[in-house]
Formats: sequence, structure tokens, C-alpha cells
Amino acid sequence: MSGFREYDNYDALGLAALGRNGEVSAIELLEEAINRTEKMNPAINAVVQFHYDEARAAINAGLPDGPFTGVPFLLKDIFVHEAGQTLEMGSRMAEGLVMPNDTELAARFRKAGLNILGRTTTPELGYCATAEAVLYGTTHNPWNLDHSSGGSSGGSSAMVAAR
Repeated sequence: MSGFREYDNYDALGLAALGRNGEVSAIELLEEAINRTEKMNPAINAVVQFHYDEARAAINAGLPDGPFTGVPFLLKDIFVHEAGQTLEMGSRMAEGLVMPNDTELAARFRKAGLNILGRTTTPELGYCATAEAVLYGTTHNPWNLDHSSGGSSGGSSAMVAAR
């Protein structure tokens, strides 16, 4: 199968079920998510860290058997962090801050089988109603690029809305 164009017809549990049933592989799901991210992100500026190689390596190493095994996942760039990755929280004060360990939630996401492929924008320290951090720039609403995506989860919501 080249790509997985039906990706947006499924929620995370549906994608995981397709993987368990052998209808699609974890690498096909990941590559489709990467292709969609690369297509949409230049216009909406919702993903600020790209962990594509790490996500591919996780598949090659064998993802845990959980309810979401193989489902690509983006983390919001605030509070939940991974060992060896930056956590900048939309703030120039935290720019380049590398975390020494996983938070419990990041570890649980992985244990559930989610495959983290990057991090999404957030307002500086999560304190603004719009995702317009100086560090990242404005995250645009994919339905109207003249508008911000708004909210603390601006990057996450923009990626969901962009499908």
C-alpha cells in the first residue's frame, strides 16, 4: 500500500484496530502522518519539533502492544516531556531546554503504543488565549489562515482541524 489516504476516516482507536488486523502497518500510518504534517505545517505553523527519525526507530525497535499501538501522535510543547528532547513551552526563556527524563504521562503514552512524531505549538508558557508565541510565531487556523488557531492547544487543534 502506498500511503494511507483513508487515514482521516478513522480515530485513534480505529487506526490501532486497522494495525492490529494487519490492514495497515505502523510505518504506513507514520508516513501518512508525516506527509500530511509536511503538507499542512508550512501554512499553519502548528508543529515546531519533528521527531520523524525517532518515530521510525521506535517502529523498528518494536512498539509496545497497547490499545493505540502504531498510532502517530503529536505532543503539545508544554508540561509533558521526553528524555533527550527539548521542552520550550513557547518561551524564549526555555529555548533549547533539554529534558533529562520522560514525564509519567509521556511514558504512559508510549506504553499505550502511541508513536510520538513531534511537538505542537502553544502560547508562551500556556498563558495566552491564542497560540502566538514569539518563539514560534503565529499558529494559523487551517480553515482561515488570517486567524490564529487560538487556545492553549493551538498547534494541536490546528493539526486536528487540518485533518
